[in-house]
Amino acid sequence: MRTIIVKESDKRISSIFRSNSNIEFTFLPVFRYEELSMHNKWLANLKSGYFDWIIFTSFRSWEILINKIGVQAGCISDQTNIAVFGPASVKQIKQSGGRVDFTVRAHNAADFGQKLINQLRPKQKIAYPASFAASLHLEKCLLINDIRVSRINIYKPKCKIDSKTIHEIMIDFKPDSLVFFSSKSVKSFMGNCSTDILNQIARMQLFALGNPTSKTLGNYSEKNIIKPKFPDIYKLSELIYKASETEQNNYVITKTE
Repeated sequence: MRTIIVKESDKRISSIFRSNSNIEFTFLPVFRYEELSMHNKWLANLKSGYFDWIIFTSFRSWEILINKIGVQAGCISDQTNIAVFGPASVKQIKQSGGRVDFTVRAHNAADFGQKLINQLRPKQKIAYPASFAASLHLEKCLLINDIRVSRINIYKPKCKIDSKTIHEIMIDFKPDSLVFFSSKSVKSFMGNCSTDILNQIARMQLFALGNPTSKTLGNYSEKNIIKPKFPDIYKLSELIYKASETEQNNYVITKTE
């Protein structure tokens, strides 16, 4: 199976996919990421322990913040509990020397927030460093019992893909599958495809990390979208490997719930 991973090159993902000998893959980045300035008062509050919790929905958010407040992961006060969404993010943060006090399997960030509520007390203060493009769903579900969520956008994705780049890689690499990690990347990628390439993609096998991405991909495919039950890159890799074996044996893959 020849697969385009619609994402910037990532050593962790590369190592996961290299273990699958049936898969030949390449990365195609859709975005570049611009770091945004942070208010000094917000950073000072974080260091002082003013916040009861801080939520990270990606390793990128954690990494950018840690680089801002200092090279030591301990710069987040010990008084502040750290909640992290996604097993891959949890693993990366721990491998980088960071602390994780709460995580749980969830379908998306809003579902994670709903499960985090059980850990919170009334009037607690939550820090939420986020992508500029992230929706308001997570913070909205936490706004109960006078809980205060202090969101700060710390980076902004900017589209860098164009129709020429997509055309060239589709011709040169000749993929039979595509892997997407977010709804935003799906929309940006598909929005730069010609009608001929969209028709080609409709007949390819598409893989998604998470329900929102899968739902968006469904608008562009004649086939069922393959996705893990919960957003998990390791489970997604297993599904892609199984699909590649199925393809070799000329079987039909069915929808994965």
